[in-house]
Amino acid sequence: MNQSNRSFVRPRRALGAAAVFFSAAILAAGGELPPAVGSAATPAERDALASWVLSQPEVRAAVGSRRTRVLRVWTDAIKVDGTSRRRATVLLRDYEAGNSREITVDLATGRINVRELPGVQPSEDEVREAMEIARKDPALARFARDPRLTLMGGFYNVSVYPDDPCSREICLELAFMKPSYEKNPARHLIVNLTRQVVSNHDFRPARAGAPAPRMSEPER
Repeated sequence: MNQSNRSFVRPRRALGAAAVFFSAAILAAGGELPPAVGSAATPAERDALASWVLSQPEVRAAVGSRRTRVLRVWTDAIKVDGTSRRRATVLLRDYEAGNSREITVDLATGRINVRELPGVQPSEDEVREAMEIARKDPALARFARDPRLTLMGGFYNVSVYPDDPCSREICLELAFMKPSYEKNPARHLIVNLTRQVVSNHDFRPARAGAPAPRMSEPER
């Protein structure tokens, strides 16, 4: 993946209301159709949709009781046999399995389709969480206190090394950027959201032709 400084941009505001973690196994399946949603779903309607989706047997079977977060929720219209139908889509992040799922719901029938999606970029909530973890890390305190630096990024990446936790867990790349976005940041770092820790305090992105770097520091 391209790990140039261009990946360090402020994320667009994500659709979807949930900064909440759900344990899908404890939600009772309602058996009813999805909740009514207006043509432009409100945050409350998106929350209701997410809760309904997570209560359905198909989703509970896929997710189990693992630590899961709703990333985004939105609605759109599709054509089915020449007829326009409303559809809802919920993106879920599974931190324990290290993957993401796209769940689509036909709002007229309640029919659900679940598929795994690779490389889903983080929500605003995930980026904020990763930045908070970075700012609280004692080893990065001098960067966090420096008023000339701006913490940016939140690019999701996957390690190419099977023994690196970031090959199977959810890891975001961030950087404390120098003024005027100079070419070289003051410090790259990796935050492992599955473990809620900074997994690499001095990440060095690969130079052209060089092997990919490890995203996690050696475990002590």
